[in-house]
Amino acid sequence: MAKLLQSLQTAGLALGLSCALMAAGGCASSKAGMKAPELPARHWLDDAPGIPIENKDKYDRAVPSLYEPGKKFDFEDTVYLTIQQSPSLVNSAVNIEVKRLAQTSAAWKYLPEPHMTLRVTQNITQMNKGRADNGQDYGKTQYEIGFYAPFPNPVATYYEHKAQELMTGVAISTHRKAVAEAIYRIGEAYLRIQARQFSLRAQKSLVPVAHELADYWRQVERVEGSQGAQLSLAQQHEREMQLAVEKATMEETIERTQLKVMAGVDPNQNFTVDASHADDIVKGFDGMRLRWEDKWNDSEDNIILHTQLKLHDFNILLQWAQYVPNMSLGVDMTPPRGQSNPTDGNPDHFVHFTFDFPLIDWGRRYRDVQTARMGKAQAFHALADKRNEFQNKWLQSEQACQLALTNLKLAQSQFKTAQMQYEEARIGFENGLEQLPVVAGRQEAMVQAEINYINQELQYRLAKLKWMYNAG
Repeated sequence: MAKLLQSLQTAGLALGLSCALMAAGGCASSKAGMKAPELPARHWLDDAPGIPIENKDKYDRAVPSLYEPGKKFDFEDTVYLTIQQSPSLVNSAVNIEVKRLAQTSAAWKYLPEPHMTLRVTQNITQMNKGRADNGQDYGKTQYEIGFYAPFPNPVATYYEHKAQELMTGVAISTHRKAVAEAIYRIGEAYLRIQARQFSLRAQKSLVPVAHELADYWRQVERVEGSQGAQLSLAQQHEREMQLAVEKATMEETIERTQLKVMAGVDPNQNFTVDASHADDIVKGFDGMRLRWEDKWNDSEDNIILHTQLKLHDFNILLQWAQYVPNMSLGVDMTPPRGQSNPTDGNPDHFVHFTFDFPLIDWGRRYRDVQTARMGKAQAFHALADKRNEFQNKWLQSEQACQLALTNLKLAQSQFKTAQMQYEEARIGFENGLEQLPVVAGRQEAMVQAEINYINQELQYRLAKLKWMYNAG
């Protein structure tokens, strides 16, 4: 998973779309003109609980202009921003701090916890008042101060402390998984935005063609002096092209809004995205050179599940430790047998060291041990199931990439065919052998084939990105 983070963050972002006829500019929301703060204040990073920045200087050098007005966010910038402020990552980051506190608390349980007791006693009946053998303090209010310290079960405390250490490691691995998934979602959004930009540019190129075709039929009908259906159809087709552009624009806006939500930015805020180099996110990745067994051994799931197996081992030993007797140390004025205070003497203070052995627990401790053992068996089978699931996902990712590549090659071939047909019609039109409607139809077919090629290339890149994510 760490390799995925490193490879995604350090990838250079240069455009390489095979059909690239245009370079996508920075994109902004349809609400980009709204007056709103660009991003949360910079001090947010210092004030936010549970999001420690261990090396702030390194972070500032990596993204020196992250909070500057007018900033265009590329893939790496958005990754940094999301890690620091996305609500989807805050919980797992705070959970790390919670587990560290629990680990510290478990370490302090090795020490006994001293208590002080204050006892106030008053004889409310005084049935023996006036007897000669009563002491001088008979009937008076008595105050006793005592101390006691229950000792924790040393065996149970040891295994609990070890378990808390492992749980902290699980929390860290879980947070890394959440970060890797966030990076995957961001990469997916950038690839989609880039494809939407290309498709929108191609779709816009059809609007003047449809307008020119409508003018052509208008002139034809003016010359012929008749009102036919061709002009109405051409005008309707022109309107369809305009609506297609509006649809493509809205689809791009939706993708940008979803990216804002993932990054923890208010949807109404200005957030300019530079997706022109998004295709470099998956550049250089070749899953065919990797072995799923090696990637499984390094995966966060494998680390977490093996850690959970160790946790179950500690849980079994922790249950066995419940057989250890409880111990406590106390200081008070309660005399043991044969050491009662004389009537007119001074009261003594006594130290009591107590062992508390359970005689009959009706099998409760044994059942707890057996339950812990069954929990380990479940964890062992969960590890095997997760390994099989990882293998299946790997195979599915490989097959999805191969299918997407085949579809991409088919779309590329269809695009080239449409280009050749358009060139043939255009040359024929220039030589007076073809009519404008034929050329316009061929051009529209070519653009639609280009859009299909863009979409298939997007699907191929998304399949590679998912394989890259599954590979960790």
